[in-house]
Amino acid sequence: MRRDVDTLHQDLLQTRLQDISRGFDAVSDPLGRAMRDAVLSSGKRFRGMLLLLAADASGGVDETMVDAAAAIEMVHAASLIFDDMPCMDNAALRRGQPATHVAHGESRALLAGIALITEAMAVLATARGTDGQTRAQLVRILTRALGPQGLCAGQDLDLHADKSQAGIEREQDLKTGVLFVAGLEMLAVVKDFDAEEKAQMIAFGRQLGRVFQSYDDLLDVIGDRETLGKDPGRDAAAPGPRRGLLAIADLQQVSRHYQASRAQLDAMLRSKRLQAPEIAALLERVLPSAVSA
Repeated sequence: MRRDVDTLHQDLLQTRLQDISRGFDAVSDPLGRAMRDAVLSSGKRFRGMLLLLAADASGGVDETMVDAAAAIEMVHAASLIFDDMPCMDNAALRRGQPATHVAHGESRALLAGIALITEAMAVLATARGTDGQTRAQLVRILTRALGPQGLCAGQDLDLHADKSQAGIEREQDLKTGVLFVAGLEMLAVVKDFDAEEKAQMIAFGRQLGRVFQSYDDLLDVIGDRETLGKDPGRDAAAPGPRRGLLAIADLQQVSRHYQASRAQLDAMLRSKRLQAPEIAALLERVLPSAVSA
């Protein structure tokens, strides 16, 4: 049954992204190809799938939630384009394929990332099955997550800030947690959660970002190119201060930190809005409870 639910939601999300992407090449076909390659590449769709599974556990998936999940995946794809560029991580591979700037050139990659963000906002501004006030709230949530108090700030700190435990946790919240939080906030708006339920969603999204980024730090050391779909060791090789938890701790310490944080995340699944075996199973596939470092 779980796989049936997963497949249904994956199909809903992929179909919506394909529908949206048909308009990408209205003026420039090469730009449209770069955008489509980025957003339709074979990723886990973790953020979008989490949102749809949480919606399913809170009364069902509707067109508004599918559009919200699609928008989250579009801005995530844009963030990966920027993250891979020579001025950032200078990564050649993403999801087992040439990174966007490698396949399409740096200038077009930059434009594709910007265009994906603007198209994501257009999807929310015209989200199906809801009213203008709700659409405006969805746009506000996602723009706040991306701007100078969100993902952009987190990336800047990741690249340039001195490292400390508190500083890295803040980076994780801003660089990674913000998109999880934004998706769950949009869910709370669409499903009309009360204040306590909304606060639980925000706390869960923030913790999920910390766990996800900690696991990513581990995989940069213990992962391999075939499994990751990208080159490992990028953080250690990057110019400037060492990045992530490994800037302040050794591999064993980071592994213990990850497993303790992962256990906290499991405890948060007891929230009424997150008590779904499909959500727990998705987390286990993407963020395994046990990791050998």
